[in-house]
Amino acid sequence: MRRNPIIAEPLYKEVEFYPWEVKLFQTSYVRRLKYLAHFGGGAYVSPVVHSRYEHTVGVWKLAAVYFPNHPLLRAAAILHDIGHLPFSHAVEKTLGYNHQALTEEYIQSPEIVSILHTANLEPSDIIHYLRLPSPLTGTRNILGLDHLDSFLRDTYMSGKIEEIPSGLIKRIHCSERGIETDEQTGLQLLRLIVQDHELFLSPLLLAVDRLLAEAISLYWKYDEKNKNSFTEQTDADMIAALKASQNSKVRDIINTILYQPEQINVHQNSTGKGISFGIRKVYHKSPIVNGTLLSETAKGKEILNRLERLKKEYKVNIPSL
Repeated sequence: MRRNPIIAEPLYKEVEFYPWEVKLFQTSYVRRLKYLAHFGGGAYVSPVVHSRYEHTVGVWKLAAVYFPNHPLLRAAAILHDIGHLPFSHAVEKTLGYNHQALTEEYIQSPEIVSILHTANLEPSDIIHYLRLPSPLTGTRNILGLDHLDSFLRDTYMSGKIEEIPSGLIKRIHCSERGIETDEQTGLQLLRLIVQDHELFLSPLLLAVDRLLAEAISLYWKYDEKNKNSFTEQTDADMIAALKASQNSKVRDIINTILYQPEQINVHQNSTGKGISFGIRKVYHKSPIVNGTLLSETAKGKEILNRLERLKKEYKVNIPSL
């Protein structure tokens, strides 16, 4: 089997690739994902430090394993995250951006269109596919390949997973509806989903995301022109800009995140000093077991009920705010 060290990640077996897929991975849009942390600001205060690029390779591998003869799905897997901002989801909602709209814009760029045409694929078909329920995004309330990789990769990196993902996916099937498996494996996946949520929706990680958004907003007040290039920047670009800001509060925030995270004070009290924030979202999709959505069974509900307890509001402050 041919191997390409640039298109690599450690969790799943190697898969055969098409020449046009290699070219897509080499585009500036996909390569930029190497410099965006999948966990956003959480990468600075947790062991989950993989990039959007490794996640993209993982999703593409899963697509190739389950759907080897589905070029449209495989191309969509490679391109599905190219619109992400610096720090991924961390600042998107707070700053008013939509990474899905940016993804669609970038898919129509000449650099990507020319490669898609060599595979007889149209950018409009990729965009349409990403808008619809599919094995990639999941269908109705059924888990899809995109989030399957996220939950496996995040929990692997955080040390929560007890079985390496390459072994786990041998018991998983993916149809056009989404992920299907046996009850034991399905419940194992639900527990991983909850464990991942408990980490990325933990007060400290959410607080770091909110502080990053605050720092960027303050930074733009001093230098509005830099806002225009934000969507094309990497995490490192933005970190360097914040550290060099003329605004002392911006510098204090980013230096606290990077070097003194123990000074980040998070509390649930809705009154008092601090910046308010809450959870981003809770993922409700689950695998199918014996034709039934696992989240609708008694055992599945018992596990997923833990997600509801995460829905809280917080405030964060640091000494300089």
